[in-house]
Amino acid sequence: MNPVEQYAPSPEELRFMALEQALADSQAEGKETQRQLTMLLNGFKRLEKLLEEQQTPPTPPTIPVKTNPVRAAPTGRPPPPALPSEFDGDRTRGQAFLNSCQTYIRLCSDSFPSDEIKITWVLSYMKSGRAAKWAARVFKWEEDNTGYPKFLDWDEFRAEFRKDFCPAHADVAAINKLESTAYYQKTRSVDDYLDEFLDLVMEAGYTDPKIIVVKFRKGLDPQIQNTIATMAYGRPSDSIPDAWYEAAKNVDQNRAANEAFKLASRTPAPTTPARTTSSVPVHLGPPSLSRILPSVLRANSTPVNPALFNCYRCHKPGHLATDCPQKHNIWMLSVEEIEMALMVKKDMAKIEDPLEEDKKVDPKDFVQDNE
Repeated sequence: MNPVEQYAPSPEELRFMALEQALADSQAEGKETQRQLTMLLNGFKRLEKLLEEQQTPPTPPTIPVKTNPVRAAPTGRPPPPALPSEFDGDRTRGQAFLNSCQTYIRLCSDSFPSDEIKITWVLSYMKSGRAAKWAARVFKWEEDNTGYPKFLDWDEFRAEFRKDFCPAHADVAAINKLESTAYYQKTRSVDDYLDEFLDLVMEAGYTDPKIIVVKFRKGLDPQIQNTIATMAYGRPSDSIPDAWYEAAKNVDQNRAANEAFKLASRTPAPTTPARTTSSVPVHLGPPSLSRILPSVLRANSTPVNPALFNCYRCHKPGHLATDCPQKHNIWMLSVEEIEMALMVKKDMAKIEDPLEEDKKVDPKDFVQDNE
């Protein structure tokens, strides 16, 4: 007997199988129809809600009246926040763009009555690069699905945005950095170190306070860590990260203040010049006074300003007689100086040749020497 003929279904079985297939097709078609009707109904409900929220009663025309300008009283409301910048899809700027959008939405919540308006407003700033293509795909999906929104709510939009426009595997990178020494404070201030540390902890997803304190202490400057850990009173708990943050900042600020104090103690105080009663140049008069005054002033540790005196030799300001450029010019010598010079030369001759006491000094020799 042929096996095919042995297992061939009967006509009744064929009709039954056909009915089962038709029933399954009908049920599938009914489910699809029900899904489409549900989408349409939800779309109509959302559209009706948007129309009700955006509908405002007509305002009657106002007649302008000329009045004196009066300064308006302050309303107490803060100025409008800055609008976010256009986003091109750069992953390094994705979180910053999302933060600026959320800040504006939170401060101007009256302008965003629904999640759909929030999402559409954010998409309006995605105008170039990968962001523009991403926004175009969102609008295309909504057109193909009879205007039904692609995202159910704002949270779903944010999750999808972070997945496509924020750094990939940021948590893994943060964990790897916290497990190394790359995040240590080193020469940075506690404030700079703390800012980076908090960002890494948030990205890594660490929530255990004891683990956070251990990581913070490992990266902290050893001197600051030892100071906090050995505090006799007020030592922060190892299960309260905020207490360690505050203690580290206090120790760092106290250390900086102490360094500034020690630096000021080592720096000598500036000396103030002695006040002069008159700025008019003074003529010192005879040579004896011009020679005595500088030595007296030096003995009293009083600075001498040559610009306040006139040279007794050339009568020009700016220098003393001892520094006069004309002191070797015989024609500028006074009679007293010539006589004193002759006496000195005569005494020197007696010392060199004591037997020739009566040897006279010719004034011409002095003139030649000075010339």
